[in-house]
Amino acid sequence: MKRALYNFIIMVFVPFLTFAQSTVTGVVKNSAGPLSGVTISEKGGNSVQTDRNGRFRLSLSRNKELVFTSVGYVSQERTVKGGEDLEIILQTSSQDINEVVVIGFGTTKKLTNTGAVSSIKGAEIRNVPTSSVQNALTGRLPGFVSVQRSGQPGRDASDFYIRGVSSLNSEGNQPLIIVDDIEYTYEQLSQINVNEIESISILKDASTTAVFGIKGANGVLVVKTRRGESGTPRINFRAESGMQSPVTRLNFLNAYESALLWNEAIANTDGDNTNQPFSAESLERFRLGDDPYGHPDINWYERIFKPVSFQYNTNVDISGGSESIRYFISGGAFSQDGNLYTFSNEGDQINNNYYYRRYNLRSNLDVQATKSLKLRLDFRTNFGNINSPRAGNVVGEVFDFNKIRPWSAPFLNPNGSYTYANDTQDLLPTVNARLATAGYNLDRRNDINILFGGTQELDVVTKGLSFSTRIAYASVESNLREQARDEIPVYRYYPYTDSYLLKGGSPYVLGNYTLRAYQGDYNNRMNFQANFNYDRTFGMHSINSLLLYNRESYKTKGDKSTNWIPQNFQGFTWRTGYNYSEKYLVDLTLAYNGSDRFQSDKRYGLFPAVSVGYNLSQEKFFKEAFHFVDLFKLRASYGVVGSDKVAGDRYLFQQVYNGGGGYSFGETHQSSGTIYEGNLGNPRVTWEKQRSFDVGLEMNVLNNKFSVVVDYFNNIRYDQLVTSQSLPIHIGVGVSPTNIARVRNRGVEFELNYNDHIGAFNYNIKGVLTYFKNKILFQDEPMPAYPWLQLTGHQINQPIGYLFDGFYTEENIADSPKPTGGYIVQPGDLRYKDLNGDGIIDDYDRTTIGRPNIPNTSFGLTLGGSYKGFSFSALLQGTTGYSFSVQGSGIEPFQSQFQPIHQERWTPETASTAMFPRLTTNPTTISSPSSYMSDFWLIDATYLRLKTVELGYQLPDRWLPFKINNARAYVSGYNLFTWTNYSLYQQDPEVTSNTAGDAYQNQRVINLGIQIGL
Repeated sequence: MKRALYNFIIMVFVPFLTFAQSTVTGVVKNSAGPLSGVTISEKGGNSVQTDRNGRFRLSLSRNKELVFTSVGYVSQERTVKGGEDLEIILQTSSQDINEVVVIGFGTTKKLTNTGAVSSIKGAEIRNVPTSSVQNALTGRLPGFVSVQRSGQPGRDASDFYIRGVSSLNSEGNQPLIIVDDIEYTYEQLSQINVNEIESISILKDASTTAVFGIKGANGVLVVKTRRGESGTPRINFRAESGMQSPVTRLNFLNAYESALLWNEAIANTDGDNTNQPFSAESLERFRLGDDPYGHPDINWYERIFKPVSFQYNTNVDISGGSESIRYFISGGAFSQDGNLYTFSNEGDQINNNYYYRRYNLRSNLDVQATKSLKLRLDFRTNFGNINSPRAGNVVGEVFDFNKIRPWSAPFLNPNGSYTYANDTQDLLPTVNARLATAGYNLDRRNDINILFGGTQELDVVTKGLSFSTRIAYASVESNLREQARDEIPVYRYYPYTDSYLLKGGSPYVLGNYTLRAYQGDYNNRMNFQANFNYDRTFGMHSINSLLLYNRESYKTKGDKSTNWIPQNFQGFTWRTGYNYSEKYLVDLTLAYNGSDRFQSDKRYGLFPAVSVGYNLSQEKFFKEAFHFVDLFKLRASYGVVGSDKVAGDRYLFQQVYNGGGGYSFGETHQSSGTIYEGNLGNPRVTWEKQRSFDVGLEMNVLNNKFSVVVDYFNNIRYDQLVTSQSLPIHIGVGVSPTNIARVRNRGVEFELNYNDHIGAFNYNIKGVLTYFKNKILFQDEPMPAYPWLQLTGHQINQPIGYLFDGFYTEENIADSPKPTGGYIVQPGDLRYKDLNGDGIIDDYDRTTIGRPNIPNTSFGLTLGGSYKGFSFSALLQGTTGYSFSVQGSGIEPFQSQFQPIHQERWTPETASTAMFPRLTTNPTTISSPSSYMSDFWLIDATYLRLKTVELGYQLPDRWLPFKINNARAYVSGYNLFTWTNYSLYQQDPEVTSNTAGDAYQNQRVINLGIQIGL
């Protein structure tokens, strides 16, 4: 009996035990949380997909090797055993040939795309600790060239270009920015919360930008925001806190070192050079630092700017819904403090520091109204405050030798009162005094975007046909609040008599603040779109087509000549794509659109483009010969696109008349206003045009582990609007720009990707490189006296100046060329080449020097890896092929504070090793970059940055309490290290050239964050 019972138990329960041991369960995630729709396949056996919560259950048949795949993610393999509960984390991939890429007014699959498109998922840049989207894209996409000119909170967004610059008009190089098919400005893009972004694409050739016609010549950046998916609600919370510090910490000489150099400069200056301002006794006091009020020694930069400030970022998003209604709601708050110490006056209760506060809200709603009708309603708003001190450009203040010096004043008087720079011409209160009492400027901005649209499927007419329409409204309203105190009491302290003297004209006590308000931006944009889409496959043949009507009206207040008059744009676009068996590919685009900036008969233009592709890897013979090649696609495109961004008056075809000064009539003075003739109108003015050619190769090999994309482009921008330089001045009137200039811009791009795994360790490498070089072919430039003065044939914004030829010395000064104007050169001055050989250094000896201030080569190398819950990524980014120079208070003695480089000046003893010309108080010498710009002052701005680093850990599900289904902690960095090849300047390599270099410094950020999903 016992034996029978034992056999019965074995027969009943063993199958269940066997089944349990041959079944695996688990969850699949990405960095944001559970991932639905992931396919889990047993090699040669069963397969399943993850559910809404990323969970799966799979019965093993014979193989214990599982493959996890999902479009847009790196495939992962895992050896498993029955009964195991897995937690798999997939990494995003940019080389999946089946991935869908967003383009203008639609999407395309990488496999069948014939245009030059680069894209990135929002998840890849979501943890970059910067306030601006464009900053996070630097070094990640081929064709994307950026420069970050400032680090000021709220104004730190990079200028960016797609495939460089082609237009002689500065605004004519700005790419078109499209967010959910609606045009945005640079500022609006910088204020988007990156948590809202699903993906970003840049469109670079005519086949992808011709759909925008008159707006497509500068490339297009397309942003798609996130949308909800049906299922139970998902809540994601993210909180970050970061420490900021300047990438470049300024170093100025102290009072003793500066005083020595001043005495030397006085001795070097023509005229009375015996009356040196600092005696031996004063120098000794500075050296010892034993007389802080009689001989102060203040490092104003160190006392005004603190080494560390903070920023905070918080986001919450909720998504979910049913088959009928889906929603995505996101809210965020970003706060960034400035680098100034707190100097608020007691009782004022105001913040005089730099800071930025931004609050974002987005709601994207999708409604399946009927089986064939989809509706969408998008709402976005953000509120932003940018605060700055009324003291002015504080970085410029501490740079400027004419406003403050190390010995000008103590930081505070002994009794705590404020003082002023008593040895300067302006006698300004010290910087800390004005920061504490002068008030602030607060720029407040509110953006609202609303979009309503619908898509009606028309399968009843023919399968694959649909009609979509949408209307969008966007508005910007900003104002400036100024809390101002114009006069403050400041005293000079006399330590030897222990007395104070109020500065003449200053009040005895602090007065009340004056509140002022000013209107800022005030504009709105209305956009209406209607289109038919057709997408259908007939066996081996696939056709997709778009017919679009697009109209936009933009109104703005502020321009008196066109105040609140709308700027209108409208047009039609047709695009058709065909592919045979995903092997032979062709796309045709034709846009007909125009702008009211031009006269009625010059308003509209036709913009055609064609692109073709040949997917060689789909050929049978190719597959058999190169079975390891997954994709080998050749493509080419050619077309014409336009740009309506023109310089000068809004309506260049109209004659302009301007209001002038008063004129007196009659025997007694009676003033009357006057009008004078402005620039002559140009009735034939029209938009700039560009012929764009692109050829590319896309290749994936080794099961898509390695991919390469190579593009060559050659663009001719013609009919460029420039003011004629050949018209004689004596015609007596100005003229409007004319469509006459022509520029060629060509270059290459590379994108390399490799991802693989070693067991559970996944790693990826991505490299991007962009190189372009433009050339001015014609700009109506009069023939100069010498060929080296001609700018035609060189790059846009090519610097010109003198060629440095060593220093003047006692031995060569007699036989060397010298400048005119009565200036007598001395040993230690910069010497230049006499290009025309007339023995004189003048304007005829200037030539092209260095390179423009926009890099022509940019590159990035991303390294990433993950092991179970741990992840790591780092981006090395750099640029080369550009230059910058700094003038005035940025570098020149007696305009700038004395810097370490000034100690490397020329003296008879250091003549062979000098790195800086002799010191002199004369601001107009031949050694001054303001008066004689030369390649001595123009620096090769090549740099390499450790742009971003991120270390993260995704907590296992078994650690998570309550209903938390995902939790990740991470530390990230931004602008961590910078390597340059120059030492002349204390400047960030992205500084704007030919300035004082006193912009708010770019920031290094170390950031700690946590992400929680429910």
